[in-house]
Amino acid sequence: MSQKVPARDGLDMDAVSELLKEWGTGFLSGRWVPLAGDGSDRRFFRCFDGNRSYVVLVSPRKKEPVDENDAVWHIGRHLHRVGVPVPTLLHGDPRRGVFVFRDLGSVHLYDLARNRASGADLSALYRQAVSLLVQCHRMAREGFLSEWCHDGSHYDAGFVYERELLYFRRAFLQGFLGLDRIPEDVAGDFQRLAEKAGEDRGTLVFHRDFQSRNLMVCDGSLYIIDFQGMRFGPPEYDLAALLLDPYVMLPLAVRDDLLRFYRHQAEHFLGRGEQPFMARFGAVALCRCFQCLAAFAFLGGVKEKPGFLEHIPGGWIRLQELLNGPAGSDFPRLRRYVNRLAADPKTTARIRDAHRKNFPPG
Repeated sequence: MSQKVPARDGLDMDAVSELLKEWGTGFLSGRWVPLAGDGSDRRFFRCFDGNRSYVVLVSPRKKEPVDENDAVWHIGRHLHRVGVPVPTLLHGDPRRGVFVFRDLGSVHLYDLARNRASGADLSALYRQAVSLLVQCHRMAREGFLSEWCHDGSHYDAGFVYERELLYFRRAFLQGFLGLDRIPEDVAGDFQRLAEKAGEDRGTLVFHRDFQSRNLMVCDGSLYIIDFQGMRFGPPEYDLAALLLDPYVMLPLAVRDDLLRFYRHQAEHFLGRGEQPFMARFGAVALCRCFQCLAAFAFLGGVKEKPGFLEHIPGGWIRLQELLNGPAGSDFPRLRRYVNRLAADPKTTARIRDAHRKNFPPG
């Protein structure tokens, strides 16, 4: 009788077993350990073959013609080929949704950052992450193809408006806070923000979720994971995702230092001029904050992954900081609206106690 990979949490692993046998892998009869996943429905396992281990991703195909699995396959191999540090893909089948990666361990940038209290240590650690980001932005665009992207190939105004700003309105304002009506003038600022953030950036590409939990630490080096959302668009978005990450809440002095460090390192492909850079950064940073709050509310409530809810207060602080700074000056109605919400005791209590409350129905 052939050895099968054991079923986990109701997931039928027969097809996985057959595919691994085709590839000649030696860990079918070894130990399989389910790993904590991300915000998606994909499944990860650490599999052992003697003293060696691998990470297996199981991701059933959901759509045609281009699925998330195709993006994992094409973008992952592209990044590895051009020299961007990503987990080595040892085997993969996008059609059947099974991938075997080199095991990079279990330490993320997030884990190291939470254990480094001093600003100097954090700055040094994050300078390494920013250098990796510059490397990714510089190298990934060479030969990057739009047909690899499974969820739209460009970060344009339409994508920003629907997938980040309306997402925030639907999942956070209406779903999490329970607000029925949003002022019409706020919708106008949303549209202007989408147009400003979604300007055409030519051949530049970005990760779209470059934050502390998507950077692995192995043998002293950083590796990028969850790269399947990469597309054409603003590199500044990734910088905002890293510096404004609610998972870590970097001090302002560290953020300012890293912002200058990135701008200096990336001048050769972003162009010179502090004012245009800061304007672009401010617009996409706002969009990133909206997206984060929406995702935390949706994943924590609708998807019943409560660990995401505890980061809503940090995301809310970041949004207020941005709107009440230079980035919010072009969107005064949106700034006034969020400030009114922040002054409302009910909203304050709801956000403060996010991780203790049930997600409202609807």
